[in-house]
This record gives sequence, C-alpha cells and structure tokens, in this order.
Amino acid sequence: MNINSSLTALSIVIPVYNSDKTIARLVDELIEHLSLIYCLEIILVNDGSSDRSEEICISLHEKYKNIVKFYSLSKNVGEHSAVMAGLNKAISDYVVIMDDDFQNPVSEISKLVNAIIKNNFDVVYSYYKEKRHSSLRNAGSWFNDKVANIMLEKPKNLYLSSFKILNRFLVNEIIKYKAPFPYIDGLILQSTDKIGRVEVEHHERQQSESGYTMK
Repeated sequence: MNINSSLTALSIVIPVYNSDKTIARLVDELIEHLSLIYCLEIILVNDGSSDRSEEICISLHEKYKNIVKFYSLSKNVGEHSAVMAGLNKAISDYVVIMDDDFQNPVSEISKLVNAIIKNNFDVVYSYYKEKRHSSLRNAGSWFNDKVANIMLEKPKNLYLSSFKILNRFLVNEIIKYKAPFPYIDGLILQSTDKIGRVEVEHHERQQSESGYTMK
C-alpha cells in the first residue's frame, strides 16, 4: 500500500475466477488511475480458477508488491466466499468490491468513494442506466433480488450490484460472520440502513463468458 496519510485509504477486493485474459489489464488500469489519488491496496482472491489466473495474479503481486496482495483458495467456493476472504484481509478505511471482467470502468470508482464520504453512508451500491449482463446473469440478479425482498426487507429501489463500496465499520461487522456460505448483501442489509446508491456506466464484458453468473 502507498504510504501517504493525506490520501483516502482505499482497498479494492476482486474475486478472480478464470479471468486470465482481463485481470492483468484491470490491475494495471487501477494502479495507473488510482494510485496517485488514493492510498491504494488491491486484493486479488483466486477462487479456484482452472486457467492461468493464479500465475498472472502472482506476477502482478511481484510487479506491484506495495499495492497488490494475492490470496489463492484451495478450491472454487463461490463469489461471496471469495469476497469474504478478501474483506478479511482489507485494511483500508473504505473497501470497493468489483468484478474481474471490466464491466465496471475503473473511472467509476471515484463516484462510489465520493458518495460514501460526502453522505456518510456505510455502503453505496452502484446501479446501471443500461445493464449489459448476459441473460443468465440477469436471471441470477432477479432471483437474488426477490430473495432479498422477501427475507431481508430490501428497499425496493435498491439494486444489489456486485460493484459497491463499504466503510470500515461495515466491513468489521461483516467479517464477524464465520460460518460457511456467506451472503455478502444479506450481511450488509442486516448490519445497516445507511445505504446509498449511485449511477455508473456498465460496459460489455471483455471475455466471451462470465466465470460467475449469479450476480
């Protein structure tokens, strides 16, 4: 992590699953655009990838030792468990969770940071004017949304995007959960009602297929 007390401390947690064609460019862009304006930490969690993702993540850690941390899970445990592993390692005041596929532009991260700081939210979710998910991922999002509406009394206008930012208080609350199969959004909704939302751009996926589908 860059040591500069005048900058906002920001961790970015990225669950990595079969993204050997995108993860290096994503990390390069994150560092290029954010390392001078935030005290930046990037946490890559390899979720049992079967391609070259682990090899590439190791090389990224070696290239950016002061910024990039890398952890590899022994098997594929799912996106939420991989995110939980990353949250347990994050040390910054604010933590962004994002995918590994370039659908969320790096330039949109500052919108999340500004919104959570300015409004004193515990979490800020992104939402999209135009979603560019596959039909399978849209079905997964619809299912998760319905479950959250019924079980967790989710605000009806809140889209549970995988691209979001949490403050340190909320991260500390979430990582108290030690059981298997965490549901990150459920833990968020159980822990706070100080929830914001901000519109961001949503791009086409940079690989032909998505590793994770239920987002």
